[in-house]
Amino acid sequence: MKKILLIVLPLIFISLALTGCSSNSTSADNKVPSKTKIEGIGTITKDKSLYKSLPSRIKESNEIVNGIDDSYPPMVFRDDNNNLVGFDIDIGRALEAKLGVKIKNVPTDWSGIIPSLQAKKFDMVLSAMGITDERKKEVSFSKPYFIGGVTIISNKDDRNMKSVKDGSDLKGKIVGVQLGSQAIIDYIEKIRGIKKIKKYDKTTEALQDLTNNRIDAVVDDFQVGSYYIQKVPGKYQKVDQSIDEPYGIAFRKNDKQLQKTVQKAIDELKKDGTLSKISKKWFETDIYKNDF
Repeated sequence: MKKILLIVLPLIFISLALTGCSSNSTSADNKVPSKTKIEGIGTITKDKSLYKSLPSRIKESNEIVNGIDDSYPPMVFRDDNNNLVGFDIDIGRALEAKLGVKIKNVPTDWSGIIPSLQAKKFDMVLSAMGITDERKKEVSFSKPYFIGGVTIISNKDDRNMKSVKDGSDLKGKIVGVQLGSQAIIDYIEKIRGIKKIKKYDKTTEALQDLTNNRIDAVVDDFQVGSYYIQKVPGKYQKVDQSIDEPYGIAFRKNDKQLQKTVQKAIDELKKDGTLSKISKKWFETDIYKNDF
């Protein structure tokens, strides 16, 4: 028996030690410094009072899990090295620095992103989600952190599209739109006489069909349209529509404490000019100069 104990006890201690090391390692990996320098944006200081006001589960894990669509440039997309970049990614990085907890981004199919949030696969959705009455029935939104718009994109050499000035000119046309862009879909469905509305999982798929002349136009958010047109100069033309689409951060309806804390952090980042710097980085203009 003594021999058995001599063998077993050290193994138990080693196991406990390894478990402790593993836990400490995870905690260390998620540790956010008191000051964080973000390239092109500046240095952001952790707000201890905001950290304290986070829900216990967030402080214990030291991370906020964020659901994203990773194919929606310039809001969220992957660069040539497969790194997540974009306007919303930078806002997440700023929130991470301000709150003092990691923002863990989880790519998710857009059509299922709200059910995934409700199923607690993540804590919030900071990923160009338009605030609509329909979505308000399912989730709770922050105040708008971005105001989007609508653009109609067509091939530059398509003479039949030269006369398009607004949505009413899409009568008799086949129009592509991304699934989940509810405000855009609502806009298109109100236009009488459209020949067909084709819905795609990704904007890139719609633009590919546009290039191959399978559809006449793609209707999308103006910032997305502008991004793709800049990527391939001379290929597309666009017409912007003066229709506002507010974007918000989505939370579960009963997750009020997290929503309140994140909102305070966004308000501080807006007040101190951080959001303006992020805007200039991605859009070459300050969308926050006129308060909304």
